[in-house]
Amino acid sequence: MADGDVQKPDSNIAKALIEARELYKGFGSGEARIDVLAGVDIEIKRGETVAVVGASGIGKSTLLQILGALDPPDSGDLMFDGVDVYAMDEEGLAGLRNRHVGFVFQFHYLLPEFTALENVMMPVLIGGGGKKEARDAAEGILGRVGLGDRLNHRPSELSGGEQQRVAIARALVLRPDVVLADEPTGNLDERTSIRIHELLMELNAEFSMTLIVATHNMKLASLMSRHVTIAGGKVNPIHVSS
Repeated sequence: MADGDVQKPDSNIAKALIEARELYKGFGSGEARIDVLAGVDIEIKRGETVAVVGASGIGKSTLLQILGALDPPDSGDLMFDGVDVYAMDEEGLAGLRNRHVGFVFQFHYLLPEFTALENVMMPVLIGGGGKKEARDAAEGILGRVGLGDRLNHRPSELSGGEQQRVAIARALVLRPDVVLADEPTGNLDERTSIRIHELLMELNAEFSMTLIVATHNMKLASLMSRHVTIAGGKVNPIHVSS
């Protein structure tokens, strides 16, 4: 497991791609401590689209960071495709994040000195791929998100919507099992936001990837097939009308 390859369990199909049990996460100490997650249980199936909705501060980002192995909980268990995430060493965790999990944030976090193409090539190169492999993969996914004519533009030369499309392409270039998007359209206007969410849904169907989106926008959340919120530190299902 040191190389981050997720070995499948004996059964052909895992019960869930992501399975979390009794997740606890708090901040502060003593009387000032706030438990944002208090015994969270959640299962996410392969190919599922899930919206985690609600106001800022309820723990949406914290949950996504734990599910994506970016941040450990105070206690609890996390399985990824049948494998115990917390039994991995640091190298294994890094490999999991690089190869199997894609992240899209509210801010694009593109490297300003690099072109769109170079930014999207980065995960392939970090994962040990060659330059030609990285370039071919990056060109392909940038074309798919509608930026085939913007390969050599730097982030400052792109609109907000284009910057986020580059960030999505970067998250998808290695065809991860799951994409975690944390308020991916929070800095965009409504029209652009709808286009970005529709793009994510198209890519979910095309690549059979699992998609988990944290958002406070109920209209955009309605595009997803399953909706949950966090209340009292627990994850609860809710209905979101289209």
